[in-house]
Amino acid sequence: MLKKNGLVDNGGVLLVTVVMMKKPSNISLSFALIILLLTIQGILSLSYLNTISTQVEKLYEHPYVVSNAARDIRIDLISMHRYMKDVALAESEGEIELASALVDKHEQRVLTHFDSIFERYLGDSADIQKTYNAFIDWKVIRDEVIRLKTKGRNKEAADITRNKGAEHVFLLNEETQKLVDFADQKAKSFFGHSIEVKSKAYLVITTLLLITVLVSVVSAYYTVTRLRSAQRDMKERMYLIDQNILMCKLDNQGIVLDLSNHLCRFLGENKADCVGRHLTDFTGDEESAFNLSKAITIASTGKAWEGEVFRLVAGNSPQWVYLSIHPELNENHVVRGYSLIINDITDQKLSITDALTGLNNRRYFDEVFPREIKLAARNKATLTFVMIDIDYFKKYNDLYGHMGGDEALVKVANVFQSSLMRPNDYVFRLGGEEFGVVMSGVNQERLLEFLNRMCQAVENLAIEHADSDVSQFVTVSIGAYSFYGEGGAIEGHELYTEADHALYEAKKTRNQVFIS
Repeated sequence: MLKKNGLVDNGGVLLVTVVMMKKPSNISLSFALIILLLTIQGILSLSYLNTISTQVEKLYEHPYVVSNAARDIRIDLISMHRYMKDVALAESEGEIELASALVDKHEQRVLTHFDSIFERYLGDSADIQKTYNAFIDWKVIRDEVIRLKTKGRNKEAADITRNKGAEHVFLLNEETQKLVDFADQKAKSFFGHSIEVKSKAYLVITTLLLITVLVSVVSAYYTVTRLRSAQRDMKERMYLIDQNILMCKLDNQGIVLDLSNHLCRFLGENKADCVGRHLTDFTGDEESAFNLSKAITIASTGKAWEGEVFRLVAGNSPQWVYLSIHPELNENHVVRGYSLIINDITDQKLSITDALTGLNNRRYFDEVFPREIKLAARNKATLTFVMIDIDYFKKYNDLYGHMGGDEALVKVANVFQSSLMRPNDYVFRLGGEEFGVVMSGVNQERLLEFLNRMCQAVENLAIEHADSDVSQFVTVSIGAYSFYGEGGAIEGHELYTEADHALYEAKKTRNQVFIS
């Protein structure tokens, strides 16, 4: 049978609670440190590469440009001086003009080179200006030579070219060489700085790389160690669960896929014999198997189911479990199987259950009754206590024997049990042929309808009772009294007395319901 009258205490199962106080994981910190080191290494690498690149750019944009331009000026000066000799040796105006044009060509080139030097020279600009002024002074000498040559004063032109002109060219070469020397020195400085930056970058990046590798190795070792430890802990926890928790895995048809060894011991079977069988095969009786199938049907809709399940074991011994069926969904939210958590509540049920009828016993009534009265008073709700007595039961026992009486008690008790559908309704066997029902929140009209229906259901069992004065079948008399919480407090014995008085009134004619 299934019972849905609320949660029950977790009795009969060794519950293992593993409380793990974990230190904050250092794995994330280790990986963060590695990423930070790699980032710093990358930034420093880019910084050093940029510095080296800048030095190279300076090398080519300044010293080399100045040095090459100064050398070109020297070459052009030599060419100009040679062509000035051609001017001095020219024998016609055409030769003078041709040589002068070549001098002008190299002069323009020198001026262009000076523009580059003025733009990029990193030293004192006065040095360039001095050299430039010297070149301008040489241009005056050149113009004088050409003027003298044009007037036919060949000897004077030749003398100026050999003496004054040559001396000035020599002076220009010296000044230009100073520019070349300064540019070369600057180039060496830039190159040396690049080498220094390269060495420093190599040292820093290599050090960072070694630190990163070391941290990575330590982090990897730590991670692997933690994972192995976690795996060991997981295996230990899984072993504890397997050995101490009643649990089972089913497919979507209710076929057992796996189960804990503790459940195997509870069922008294080997795991290999359990896997592949339907869950209902373990109930032991048809009614429990049917009700368990209904529970799986409910879970197949995606809603978890919880309730009590009764089963018969070897020797028809009763056994109760509290079962939780949780559906497992696939990625399309379709039920692909079930997880079951089982709690053996047999000892608890036996302590609060009547051994013959399976109903709650008098001991449980003495526990529940005062609690429900206090709850009704606190919530200002209605509480009804119903007393039921089987009519002429002593005569029935005398006629059909105690075994027949026991069978009749079980059948009548089943009617009472099946009639109660709400989780906060209770039915008890108070003793002998006397039963009690505790109900809350029911008005008089519905109460009368419910009790009359239950009274008729007993008679409809058609249990023969030849010695009854009211029917040819077994019947019951029912008395009820309702307590209204908003009317003030009431003691349990008062409520019991009122219901007993109502039963007394009902038994005056038997097979009827009386509500006082």
